[in-house]
Amino acid sequence: MLHARQGLLVHLTHIENMQADNLWGKERKARNPGRNDGRRQSPNYFLAIQITEEEIIQKVKEIQDIILDKERNLSHAMIDIPTLHLTLGVYYLGDRASVLQAAESLNRFHDKLKVSDFAPPSFTVSTLGNFNHKVVFASFADDQGLKDLNTLARDVKKSLEDDGLFTTDDKFNPHITICKMSRDMPRLRRLGIKRIEPSHYEEKKYTYFGKQTAGGIQLCSMVEPRSESGYYHIEHEIKF
Repeated sequence: MLHARQGLLVHLTHIENMQADNLWGKERKARNPGRNDGRRQSPNYFLAIQITEEEIIQKVKEIQDIILDKERNLSHAMIDIPTLHLTLGVYYLGDRASVLQAAESLNRFHDKLKVSDFAPPSFTVSTLGNFNHKVVFASFADDQGLKDLNTLARDVKKSLEDDGLFTTDDKFNPHITICKMSRDMPRLRRLGIKRIEPSHYEEKKYTYFGKQTAGGIQLCSMVEPRSESGYYHIEHEIKF
């Protein structure tokens, strides 16, 4: 009888613990509804540093032209030059209130930078890389500028997280996209083009593109019409 009572007590305690965990999970979700929603929804906003240095822009054009000389069918896979940027994080913002919340969070982050010894990162763009031969990009030199950029990306991500806004992709891999097949994948597949051949750009693999100093952080929309300049719609921006 004693063993039976002890077994019943353990079972009831287990149920109570499960109920408590479930209640805690619901309370946590209620306090931060955007976390789970943001992670399962496709992103519609992103934080960006715009590429403005003319030397870098011209070198990207040169790489695109070289690739197109080898394979004209990749023309629609080329990134539009006016949109060149570095992505710090991508987000799903489900309503206007979430967008305003992100803007306010950026402002608070900016206020913290103003009272610190912050200096905008200046990073060196050099060499070409690829993601599974489906994306060609310009990468950054492993120097102090890259370290500063990584710190900035980490800190702004943490600032938004503190306000309940979570990126849909935790990985930060700084690069400037030059060409990506997903922009024209159905047509390229029909043409039998399965990848961007490294031989198309091998001669320029170690290109020095130039140096870019971050001018600020932009909250850009993936869905709103682009601006007259051809760049993304900027919902909010903090300038350094």
